[in-house]
Amino acid sequence: MSSTSLELQPLELLPGDLLRPLGAFEELFCLFDQYFPTNGALAAQITGHTTVEQWRDALDAVQQRHPLLSACIDTTFNRVPHFRRVTGQRIPLRVVTSRNARWQREIAEEVNEPFTADQAPLFRAVLLHQETHCTFILSSHHAVCDGSSRIFLLRDMLLALSGLALETLSLAPSREVLFGAQQRTSTEPGLPSLAAQRALLPHVEGTKLTAEETTALQGRAREEGVTIHAAISAALAIAGRAIDESWRNNPLRIMSPAEIRDILGLDDQCMVSFGGGEISIEPRGSMAFWDLALFAKDGLSSVKSTENISRMIELQSAAVSSNLTVEQAFQLKRNAFNAQVMFTNLGRLPFDSTFGPLGLDTLWAPCALRGIEREQTLGAVTVNGSLHLTHTSPMPIRGLLAGMVEVLRKACAA
Repeated sequence: MSSTSLELQPLELLPGDLLRPLGAFEELFCLFDQYFPTNGALAAQITGHTTVEQWRDALDAVQQRHPLLSACIDTTFNRVPHFRRVTGQRIPLRVVTSRNARWQREIAEEVNEPFTADQAPLFRAVLLHQETHCTFILSSHHAVCDGSSRIFLLRDMLLALSGLALETLSLAPSREVLFGAQQRTSTEPGLPSLAAQRALLPHVEGTKLTAEETTALQGRAREEGVTIHAAISAALAIAGRAIDESWRNNPLRIMSPAEIRDILGLDDQCMVSFGGGEISIEPRGSMAFWDLALFAKDGLSSVKSTENISRMIELQSAAVSSNLTVEQAFQLKRNAFNAQVMFTNLGRLPFDSTFGPLGLDTLWAPCALRGIEREQTLGAVTVNGSLHLTHTSPMPIRGLLAGMVEVLRKACAA
């Protein structure tokens, strides 16, 4: 398989409002979500004067820009689910004006509330609004949007709020087609989709390093020859094992999604476009911090290789080609995606944080769950030179974020 450009991958002609079939990874998320809500979400804190009407208009403009923001998942056309365009359905915007509202509670509600796959749109928004500042929360079904896509959607929201017109984007093919894989086809009849049940409301919290601490961490990581992702992974392991006995006495598996937009030739399209890898840290002994960070870096060094992506696509394509049931898909997830931790580092914000009179102050992302027992989800993103860390879990390891920050500070000071 080889990477191909968008221009070389025309979409097949489909009847009516059907847009395109789901790729293998998108189909897996469609199946996963029928058993347990796998929503993803972000919370952005914005400074500057705005009105609720301006946010409503901006959300409408962003919906017009991205085709999948007006789509549902049709599972009845045939055994391969298809995205279907639905017109006239605006993205819901829930407005909260109470000064006592907390973004942590609101984003937990969004992560916990299932989407119904055959009802568009598969996005929701919440606005904690005050006259001079607000918090904007965007959540989505995982089959239509990943963490990096939500970052670009947030940028488009702020561009629209600042008065810029947004260009309409074309629908991109699936990750698999872009990488050169064959699109799964079927002549078998489709099946109606199921709605997942609400899960236990998760705990959500966020913390951040100062810009000075972030700069120090970046400099020290360069000196040690490791990535920021590897350094955070090491801090996660050390802090977690200091608190949780089961982590100390068993191998600790950390799953790390990795953005592959550059490999796929994508720009700002909203879709699922990531790969990933996993490291396992054995309970024996205790590595020094930077040795552990180097181990994490080496363990994830091949995540974005074409060989790794090709192997992952082949395995996922083979799985969905067997016409998995929802129950079989859930067992697959429990077996293949059952690491204790999912850690996503979205990296440095890929755009400036100032939009005319508005400023993006803080960003908590991504928040998501997999439906794995005692799972812990960690998110990282660097905004305004400051590393932001987010923790989501239905059964949280209390003090994990504070412990990670302390480990990182000591490692930089040593």
